Amino acid sequence: MFFKELSFREKSAAIHIGALALLLAYTLIIIWPFFSGFEESILEVKPLWFAILIFILIEVIGHTWVALHNRREANTKSDEREKLITLKSSYYSSHVLGFILIGYLALSIIFQIPFLSVYFVFIIFVVAEIINYSCQLVLFRRGV
Repeated sequence: MFFKELSFREKSAAIHIGALALLLAYTLIIIWPFFSGFEESILEVKPLWFAILIFILIEVIGHTWVALHNRREANTKSDEREKLITLKSSYYSSHVLGFILIGYLALSIIFQIPFLSVYFVFIIFVVAEIINYSCQLVLFRRGV
């Protein structure tokens, strides 16, 4: 699968997946000292703002580049197939999001973790969005 062969919506989903994967990797690198026993590292939220800023820049630059190369396709409205693909991928990712978030809350209550870490909730949301756009990419290639 080459990037030139993809439609505009598939390219958009691929850009989202790439940017979210980089965001997830950076966030996991930030909180890695927490797993090594340095609990203070999880209390800082400043590196998360830097990660979000880089994510926004990647999204803007990537989508601007794709839109400039596919002007005609970028301005078209979604058809029924695209709406159904978006609906199905949102269905799958919302179930994963709900299951993981409720599981994390249950584990926090059972093991009496005193606070709900912003990083862990952020990682859960990023994983759900990666699943959303991955499902979109697969459904666009395979068909509904």
